[in-house]
Amino acid sequence: MNLKDPSGRLARWALRLQEHDFDVKYKTGKKHSDADALSRNPVEEETETSDKFLAVTTSMNLAMEQKKDQDLAKLKLFEQLIKNEEFRFIDGILCRKNFDPDGKLWLPVIPKHLRADILRHFHDAPTAGHLGFAKTYDRIRKRFYWPGMYRNVVRYVMHCRECQRRKSVPQRPPGRLVPIPPAIAPFHRIGIDLLGRFPKSAHGNKWIIVCTDYSTRYAITKSLADSRSRRNSEVLT
Repeated sequence: MNLKDPSGRLARWALRLQEHDFDVKYKTGKKHSDADALSRNPVEEETETSDKFLAVTTSMNLAMEQKKDQDLAKLKLFEQLIKNEEFRFIDGILCRKNFDPDGKLWLPVIPKHLRADILRHFHDAPTAGHLGFAKTYDRIRKRFYWPGMYRNVVRYVMHCRECQRRKSVPQRPPGRLVPIPPAIAPFHRIGIDLLGRFPKSAHGNKWIIVCTDYSTRYAITKSLADSRSRRNSEVLT
């Protein structure tokens, strides 16, 4: 241990190791036949990618997948009739023009049975990062097209169990506290709270109004049938 001016973690290690008397000997990795599993870095398994998703990487496979979709197969039968600025057949693949300057000029139309695999790849995969629906949608729309894509992405991300378990619900920052000066006499200042809705009582009441004196903390409660302001004013008068 001949480190000069160690700091941080190295300094803590040096202090801990000074309690022991030992000799450091270097041994090459191929001689570490006695190393156990805990001393080895784990080898990450390759991420499994759906075969259906891999199918969209080649034009031949995507053309075959489009034929499996009944709606797209009908359109392919009328290939000669589809001549407009929005849709076009490119290498046998039905594509839709991307009017957004971002992304490709022509986007392949994805059959229904491949859409779930694409959603999983761009949201659940380790490289996707479980992003929110806006960023996930932005990544998909630049590469593919299908009707109702935004609605599908929002529904998929909102029902993602991993996101529900790990991410907190976004909330607005709380407003600034407004201090209330202390009351100078009993019933000089009172606070009113309305509690409910509760199960209907035998007298038909479902709400409780609570009036509390700021000075003495004396409270008055009254049950109400509804929460309209007219009912509340009747209690105060």
